[in-house]
Amino acid sequence: MSDTYIRNQDLASGGDVPPCRSRTAKALFQLEKNKWNGACTAITTKRAMAQAVETDAREMRGEPLGPLAGFHVVWKDIFDQAGEVTTCGSALRRDAPRSKQDARSVQQIEAAGAVSLARTGLSELAFSGLGINPHFGTPPSALSTSKPLVPGGSTSGAAVLVAHGLADLGMGTDTSGSIRIPAALNGILGFRPSSSRYSKIGVHELSQTLDTVGTLSRSFDLLLAADRVLASPALATKVYEKAVILDLSDTLGPTWSPEVFHAYDEALKCASNAGWRIQIGRLQSVDDLHALLKAEGPLVAIEARRKYSGLLSGSESDRIDPMIRARLSQAPVLTDARIAKYIDKRSQLVAKSRSEIGNRLVAFPTVPSLRHDLATYQYDLKAAQALNARLLAATMVGSLLDWPGLAVPLRNAEERVQGSFLLSAASGNDGLLLDQAKHIIPQITHLPQSKRGK
Repeated sequence: MSDTYIRNQDLASGGDVPPCRSRTAKALFQLEKNKWNGACTAITTKRAMAQAVETDAREMRGEPLGPLAGFHVVWKDIFDQAGEVTTCGSALRRDAPRSKQDARSVQQIEAAGAVSLARTGLSELAFSGLGINPHFGTPPSALSTSKPLVPGGSTSGAAVLVAHGLADLGMGTDTSGSIRIPAALNGILGFRPSSSRYSKIGVHELSQTLDTVGTLSRSFDLLLAADRVLASPALATKVYEKAVILDLSDTLGPTWSPEVFHAYDEALKCASNAGWRIQIGRLQSVDDLHALLKAEGPLVAIEARRKYSGLLSGSESDRIDPMIRARLSQAPVLTDARIAKYIDKRSQLVAKSRSEIGNRLVAFPTVPSLRHDLATYQYDLKAAQALNARLLAATMVGSLLDWPGLAVPLRNAEERVQGSFLLSAASGNDGLLLDQAKHIIPQITHLPQSKRGK
């Protein structure tokens, strides 16, 4: 009996089907029915149904359920899952050997009761903030139902599915903004933790130094629940007084669009009215970082070029997405000693930044602009490169200084997404950030409350 037949029977049976199995069957049906043009690289039907059946069985036996029981999760196709091919969004990896075991984060999330629906699309090799992929397709941003817009990347597919309500939790990676940018461009929450907070075992990294595992959701409560599952070691909950928010929007570098900056400025005013003290400031560590980038080039590109040098010089290099191939080709080539010196300087700046920020928060818009015509950037390499640089300009600073950051959508009274507020903290200060965000979010935007995912 086929899986599709089983799910059709589930859908037709109504109340006779246990709740988690019923909800999961409907979710899988929707994913297959709509295809979602690159949002999914694979739908993991057997895995999802087995997990749903187990959740229902545990509940019927009266056994305790995990903190993520019944919630639907999708995985960026860069995490290993046993029995699945990890493509990293590349046509050159379609026939790669199937993974023999799950990534550590997959083990943790599923052990907490989540149901894994699908593997999701991304920029090839996770090396772009646009989310465009000519091999598997590009899912348009959820911010428009008429004109296709750039979804943001590299964790594009997971962000689009979460924004459309087709998954509760999206699991991805963030190197220079690959969680926070698609969160902003789809009007959802995106959390990049400090680099050591979540395990990267079984994740195909782009940059060994900068990559972090991150999360996407429409519910902050669900992001918190996932953090408690993934954080290693789990940190005790602390209660903080309202922190000072350091506004870096004037000194960070990017030029913000009027809509994005107005939304950000209004959010700051709301936070101020609710009791948070706003300081307009500048960080020497940010200025020093910009000088380092100008002297040496972007660290992510240097490490990506080194990792994929064989692929770039191989006989099938012409099968790489032209934009990704161009970015790899243009990346600086540094000696081992020079890279080590670069990483050491970066570590010093992380420490300097930690000292400068202390227990304050840092704020600025997540991206300079929100809505970008997909057709304009799919086939124009020069335009795509320019937009990619603009979108990454702010979030890359946070990555290089290892700031945990939470992208929060900003909506007007008509629920139109007008911007994204990036709230960050010093490296390692994730607990402060999450505690403060829990109280700030209700003041600056309206978000749905999480419900048990069954």
